Amino acid sequence: MKKELSIRLSLLGRVKLFVAGWADVYANLFSLYLGEKVSTGHVMRITHAVVAFMVLVFSYCSNPLLSMLFLIWFVLTLLDCKKSGVH
Repeated sequence: MKKELSIRLSLLGRVKLFVAGWADVYANLFSLYLGEKVSTGHVMRITHAVVAFMVLVFSYCSNPLLSMLFLIWFVLTLLDCKKSGVH
């Protein structure tokens, strides 16, 4: 039983390392593009805002309530970026 638990934790650890490595590469790409050092958290917030904007602009919704929800989502991502210091 203990060996199974340690294998699962090891797999979880490997997944976390893979995601962290990918996020660091993504942050370095943004840093090269912007010309200044950008943290991984800021990159993830920027990406979240871009995804929310794309969904807002490129989704065809005949339902105004759904369009308002997409708009609120986008505004909240922008406020999160502002609060965390992304300029």
